Amino acid sequence: MATSTTTLSPTASASITAVGSEDPSDVMMNHLQEVLLLNSDPVSLLNSFEGDDFLEQLAPVVEDALNSQAVDLLVERLATITAQKETEVQELCNSNQQEYTRAVQQLARVKQNSEQMRSSVLGINQSIQQSGRALNKMLKDSQGARSNIDDATAALRQCLKVLHMTNQVYEMIEQKKYFQALKSLDDLQKNHLQEVAQFEFAQRIRHSVPVMKDTIKEDVHTDLSVWLQSVQEVVPQIGMIAFSATEVRRRKWKAKVDKDPQLRFYKLNSAVELAMEQDDDDEHFDPLDNAHIKVDLTPFYDCVLIYTALGSLDEFREQYAYGRVQDKDQLLPKSIAFTDDDISPLENLLHSACGFAIVERATVRMAYKVRTAESVDALWELMCQRIADLIDPVLPTLQNPETLLRVRTLLGLFIQTMESFEFSVVRLHSFMLSLFGKYSDFLKERFAQEFSQSVMEDDYMPMVINQRELWEQVVNISWYQADVDPDKVTFPCVLPFSQVYPLSCAELRNFVNQHYNFADEFTEQNPGQIESRLRTSVDELLVDVVCAILIKRLKSSNREEIVQIFINLEYFEIAASAIEHTLNETATVHLAEPIKLRAVTEFAQARKNAEQRIFELINSKIDDFLEIAEYDWETTVENSAPSSYLVDMVRFLETLVNQTLVHLPKSITSFLYFDAFDHLATSMLDLILHAGRRISKPALHNFNRDVHYVESFVYELGQPKSKPSSSAALTTVTASLGNRLTSRSRNPSVTSNASSNPPEDPVLVRHRSGDDTDDNSLLTTFTELRQTIDLLMSPNIEEYNNTEVRMRKYGRVNPQNAIALVEKLHAAPIAPPSRSRMLYRGRNNN
Repeated sequence: MATSTTTLSPTASASITAVGSEDPSDVMMNHLQEVLLLNSDPVSLLNSFEGDDFLEQLAPVVEDALNSQAVDLLVERLATITAQKETEVQELCNSNQQEYTRAVQQLARVKQNSEQMRSSVLGINQSIQQSGRALNKMLKDSQGARSNIDDATAALRQCLKVLHMTNQVYEMIEQKKYFQALKSLDDLQKNHLQEVAQFEFAQRIRHSVPVMKDTIKEDVHTDLSVWLQSVQEVVPQIGMIAFSATEVRRRKWKAKVDKDPQLRFYKLNSAVELAMEQDDDDEHFDPLDNAHIKVDLTPFYDCVLIYTALGSLDEFREQYAYGRVQDKDQLLPKSIAFTDDDISPLENLLHSACGFAIVERATVRMAYKVRTAESVDALWELMCQRIADLIDPVLPTLQNPETLLRVRTLLGLFIQTMESFEFSVVRLHSFMLSLFGKYSDFLKERFAQEFSQSVMEDDYMPMVINQRELWEQVVNISWYQADVDPDKVTFPCVLPFSQVYPLSCAELRNFVNQHYNFADEFTEQNPGQIESRLRTSVDELLVDVVCAILIKRLKSSNREEIVQIFINLEYFEIAASAIEHTLNETATVHLAEPIKLRAVTEFAQARKNAEQRIFELINSKIDDFLEIAEYDWETTVENSAPSSYLVDMVRFLETLVNQTLVHLPKSITSFLYFDAFDHLATSMLDLILHAGRRISKPALHNFNRDVHYVESFVYELGQPKSKPSSSAALTTVTASLGNRLTSRSRNPSVTSNASSNPPEDPVLVRHRSGDDTDDNSLLTTFTELRQTIDLLMSPNIEEYNNTEVRMRKYGRVNPQNAIALVEKLHAAPIAPPSRSRMLYRGRNNN
């Protein structure tokens, strides 16, 4: 039944609050009528009493009654309304009583009929139940039998299926279908055996499942062992095929470098080479699958799958890693022996190591969870160390540098091959550097032997060549450029250096070329190391061998030999500068700083030592002549010719100038002349200064004659003249030198100036002897001696006291010397007169 709610209207609310304007009883009555809906029917009134809305509307009326102290009036009015409504309800019930009675009678008749029908139904039901009990029993019996038959049939079929699957597992194991057998076995164990668990044969099958899994594990491991054994037998062939592929790549790259020299900065396996190779050839070479060999990795993959399915991958990883270490130990012998004549054992070793590592890298790509890159790299490092340990003891037994070059070629090919398969070659590169050092030591030792032999056989005379062919060979192989047009060279032709220089140049070129040939096998692991090692080797060769041996020869007392060594040192300095220039131009990497050879400064210093040695020898010879000089300073006889010792000295100096020093550069001969004549002038001045107590006029005239004689020689020496023909004193170079040059130039393509250095190369300089010019400045070395003698021979010695005259005529004369000599000149003779002689021994600068 729906409930109706009444809401107090604004008018009613206003009427309640308006106390005093009307009679309170009337106002309250009106308000109650609105709240209680007295004009509505009784049903609506009952509905309005339900819920909280009625109480909410009645609350203001009660509150007003309390406020106005009319509670008794409110109770009275409520009682009046209640009585009124009861009267109305009674009237309503009286008007409908007959209809209600009639309905009750009808309901009584319906109830009686339903009881009768119920009794009939119960009787019928009882009869049916009695008749169907027998049929129901028969039905249940037949259904039970049928169910038993169906259960037995299903169980039999399941048993047959289990037995069939078990047989299939054994067949799969025999057919080496291990993974399928393992899957069927797992399905049998988890699903089908559960359905026949009550049978005894099922329990036996269940107990045999672990045995079958172990059988599968053992069989697959056996197959893997057989496969590994077969792979071990072909790893040398795998390595050889990989070497061949790398050699093909090397030839292709060399052809590209020859076309574009800028590519020489990039080695094989560099990013540039790999990018260009991909552009040229899209086919990927697989050393395990090619026209020559095919290695099936299925057994390894199957083994990984089986152990993974069995949950034993960690066990397999450890077993496989241990097995590969053992295989590595079997592959690499405890020792290796190869000789200068046969290095095939080393080649076989590198092929095997290469093939072994390639197989390892392939297993990483197939099963990275079993063979990680880290584990393979660790094994590879052990192999590299072992290979180095095997080769190291053999290297000292090798006697031929060419063998080291062949070893380098093999190791270089091995390094580049392994680098292409992403193996670290740092350890091998370090070994190659040590091998490079041994190779360099071999070359230095051989160079030292040949250079020492050449020095011993050298005649220390300028080379005289009679054949143009030999002249061109010598000029091209030496860092030398003639001072005349090659087409205008006449023969016999004299070259300033001796034959040891071109022979050494050939060896030096060959030494550098062999180092670069060795360095071609190096990768980009350590850019600049080869250049640094080569610079060190060349420096050691030039300084410790060439320069050291030549400096040692400077101890000789043979002036001609020392002069020739000086000239040779000059050209060796040129050669060192040329080699320094070549090393910078042909560097295989971009150098942060240019290469500087210490040998350049060492040869320059050695040349200064040789120059000083020449000074010492010449001055020593002059002292030897001065030691036999005898002057009677109190003589009364004037000589008509110069002293014999001085004549011999001038002859010596003429020979020295015209033959020994003729090929020296003009700048050096000038220094030599100045030093020698200055030493001579000083020594002769010492002669007269130490003359004794008195100098006679005749003795002074004799001494003046000797000084004039020497001055004349010095003056003639400064005059221009043609060079003397010294071919008679020189050794003519024959064709045998050409044969020696050819034998020492093992790489003709890089031994000539024409091919390696153009004529305008700054390191190729002309002979620096210069042209003869008029030079009388040598006479200045005798200025002090000449002015001193002129002062003593002057008729007016007192003019020395005149400052102007002294500065003009005697500016170089030492005043103390002048006083001492004048006193000796005017000293009185000893009475009785006797001949006083003084033998003066000159200073020996040795």
